[in-house]
Amino acid sequence: MGILDQFKKSKEKKEQTTPPPQGHTLAEVLQDKNKSHLFGKLLEEGGNKHLAARLAEGKLEESDIQLLEEQRKIFSEKITQSEKVERLLTKENIIDFARNHPEFEKIINLVGPEKAIKVIQSQLKEISITDEGRFNVIASLMEAYDSNKNGEYKEINDKVGKLLKDNKISEKEYLDVLAIVDPDEKEKALKRLSVKTFGGFKKALNYFGLYEAKDTFESLKESEISLEDSITQLNIHNESIGSALFLSVSGNDDMRKALFGELLNEKAPEEPKSGFREAKKETFNESEFGTAWEDKKKATPGYATLGAGQEAVKQAFIDEQKKAYKEKNEGKGFWHEILSAITEALISSKKDKLK
Repeated sequence: MGILDQFKKSKEKKEQTTPPPQGHTLAEVLQDKNKSHLFGKLLEEGGNKHLAARLAEGKLEESDIQLLEEQRKIFSEKITQSEKVERLLTKENIIDFARNHPEFEKIINLVGPEKAIKVIQSQLKEISITDEGRFNVIASLMEAYDSNKNGEYKEINDKVGKLLKDNKISEKEYLDVLAIVDPDEKEKALKRLSVKTFGGFKKALNYFGLYEAKDTFESLKESEISLEDSITQLNIHNESIGSALFLSVSGNDDMRKALFGELLNEKAPEEPKSGFREAKKETFNESEFGTAWEDKKKATPGYATLGAGQEAVKQAFIDEQKKAYKEKNEGKGFWHEILSAITEALISSKKDKLK
């Protein structure tokens, strides 16, 4: 590969936006029940129902390509962020969050940490779209927590661990000393630890004050302060996250419903009833419509002789068909709602063709 090709590839890596992550192309999203349901929610929340209708009908306009790509990018970012938060919701973490927030602890005690995680994870992607403000609070707090745990917290942990290892002090020995309540007794114990690696001669000198392990002793004392500060800082993060999760579970209808479902050992509403693909399968059936119309005429005494009265029968039939179609698809999700509206308009247009 020549220098020009290498230079081209290096620029492409910096500017690369194509292809999207696996599962995040619009084609893949629309084929997935969960993702297409959420993408529909995103379009609905953003006031893009008309765009959704054109997509469902396959009648996209020139400007829709740009609009769909913008919405796909927003969707991809939300899903990625949601999945990152979900990964941080481990049993250990959720217990720490609860321990630092009494109200959230009550929720954990009701269903247990595993079920609480299941409830929260089942609704995170949805609220990232339908309750963006609440989700952003959780996501930003979790990001700060993760940054602290893998940054300063880990740095202190590694630093103190190295100090103990270099001085052949076990973690248990050090923690046992830190657990001593009396300050004077603790200081004496720390001094004994600080000379643990000394030979008999150095220990003797230290005993008579002629040789002191001052640096090690001071480092052990400073490490206790660092550990206390790190725990305090982490607990602040835990309390904030516990508060945000409590408000989400108690204040969001879907999360609360999922919680009660787990409490009663019922299946939590983890999956939508249908997505884009499922809704598209339930298309208008011309043959069934025609059969229903023939049945309607037969059930109407003297239909052929009604003259102008036939219009009322036709309108009643159209209204019945629209109502039946609407009821059939009611509550099945965003895409059924969109396609139901399209089909109802199609049914209305059939009135003039009825004979």
